[in-house]
Amino acid sequence: MRKNRTAMSAVLVMMMAASWPFSITPVASASAAAAQTALSASSGQPTAKARAAVSSSADVPQEIHEALVRNQGHQAEKWRFIPSTSQSVIFTFGGLSKKEPLVHVLDAMKANEMRGTFFVTERELKRNAENIRLVRSYGQDLGIGLTSIKGGGTAAEYAMQIQRVQNNLQQYGVTTNIVRQMASSDNEAGMKEAASAMKCWFVGQGLNAVQSKDKQAQSADEVMPHIFGKWTTSLNRNEIIYIRTDYYEKPDLAAEVMMAIKRQKVDNIAYAAYGDNPVDNEQNVSAYQIVSVQDVLAHPAELYQYPVESMDLPVEMQLGYGAKGITKANFRQEFLKRYIGAPEVGATDRMLGFSQKELALADKTGLVKTAAPQTVFLTFDDWGNDDSINKLLYVLRKHHVHATFFVITKNMVHNPNLLRAIVADGNEVGSHTDHHVPMLRVDEKGRSHPIEDDETYRLNVRSSYEKLLDAIGDMRIEGGRPGLTRLLRPPQLAISRNGCAVALDEGFTYLVSGSGSAEDYGSISMESLEGIMDHIVHKRNGDVRRGAILIMHMSGSASRTPYALDLLLTKNDQRPEGDPKKFKVGLLGDYLIDGYDQRMVTPKDMREKRIDF
Repeated sequence: MRKNRTAMSAVLVMMMAASWPFSITPVASASAAAAQTALSASSGQPTAKARAAVSSSADVPQEIHEALVRNQGHQAEKWRFIPSTSQSVIFTFGGLSKKEPLVHVLDAMKANEMRGTFFVTERELKRNAENIRLVRSYGQDLGIGLTSIKGGGTAAEYAMQIQRVQNNLQQYGVTTNIVRQMASSDNEAGMKEAASAMKCWFVGQGLNAVQSKDKQAQSADEVMPHIFGKWTTSLNRNEIIYIRTDYYEKPDLAAEVMMAIKRQKVDNIAYAAYGDNPVDNEQNVSAYQIVSVQDVLAHPAELYQYPVESMDLPVEMQLGYGAKGITKANFRQEFLKRYIGAPEVGATDRMLGFSQKELALADKTGLVKTAAPQTVFLTFDDWGNDDSINKLLYVLRKHHVHATFFVITKNMVHNPNLLRAIVADGNEVGSHTDHHVPMLRVDEKGRSHPIEDDETYRLNVRSSYEKLLDAIGDMRIEGGRPGLTRLLRPPQLAISRNGCAVALDEGFTYLVSGSGSAEDYGSISMESLEGIMDHIVHKRNGDVRRGAILIMHMSGSASRTPYALDLLLTKNDQRPEGDPKKFKVGLLGDYLIDGYDQRMVTPKDMREKRIDF
């Protein structure tokens, strides 16, 4: 599951160097020939065999020869996104042979303040100089289009091709280390090795907006369903989009498709409600910008190494820390201490395998019993696309509050930038398992059964933490503590004795359900949803339900959640200080720490005769 850490460690070096003028000094990249990678074990210098192999062609410049040897055969990562939290998506282009479609694209980009990277091949440098000058006249960026060499080519030949294109682009005032493979190759490994040796970013795409079946299409409406599947509601943060300008027979179709992508998959990411729209409210910074690869790399503070090198992290963050501490003898006390339950979950509903005494003693309040006065907790479950999660992030920023995001990690790995953005905003993250399989199921006769055996469930929860660690393990939030917690929310709030034992034994510190779910995935209106949220954080008499944990969802099926939460928080902001209805928002990770014990007596002000969520 884990990527090669040695190759990945070079990524950070490349990021820091991304805005430097091109230098032949190599960084780690990919290997083609074993002879080129052989180094002297004692001195670290190339062996005679390696030197002979690298310099087998008299046409290879000495600096490229040396760069390939020093590179030791590493392959550059082929990026479908740039690891960055900047609020943007990346548009890239190829196919500069036809002026008319290119002008349509450039005019549309200028009118909409969009930027992109236009990749130029050697052939286009020779044949389409006018079009390349046109791209530059519009202020757009250029990159290196790497084309396949007949017979597969060698790493040295691809490195020379990169160097030639770089040298030729200088006449257009461009110094770049951004490389794209323009078509399939018999030696992609050689391309990757060349890119690494030449200290270049090797980019691919997360989305190819040109499908062969659409060459004769007449409208974007024909093309869009072929590009996007049913569940792709928006583009990902800093995902790389590729559009070939000269492919369609209809001259303006590339521009039309580009703008359809912008309207339907980028503009919908922004929050716009109640007169709060980024178009006319400069305080609303929820919109994503369309930018070039170079634009993203120009902000090194938002770049990061992916995956995070976990061995560089404190021992308490590493995988396996705190594991193997649950035994048959201590399970009961550890479970009762570390399970924050839910009022609706009990002996006859979503609990399997517990003794009668454990069922009687298990928490049913769903409250954090040490919460500060007037404090409640906002939490979100599952995962989603940028158009759902980014709106939540904006609402939280708008009201200066933070939340706990319990993440399903199976699909999160396709968009780690969005997860890092969550923590960059000061929020914390916990696990909702890797693939959202609950600890139990109920059959047609109403009997509960485990779904996964203990070892399968162990891998489920362990891999969830590992994937979160890869993306955000190095991130800190206010107060200097990690943004990644070891809190776990059981899917569907369902728990089994064996499942809880496994989760706690894997190092998760607390199993957190909550005092009420907004059930926002089935809401019928924004107003009714806000009413449910209000009912969870307030008692019947209107006072704040201190310690309440509000359960919401971040997926697209909970589309009304950001707006209802905005309304709830707006009303709360308008209440005067001292109003018993005015709540404060805390983070679970500040309270559920070593020493917290859910077995403590529920404070008097938290007790209620009846809680009807």
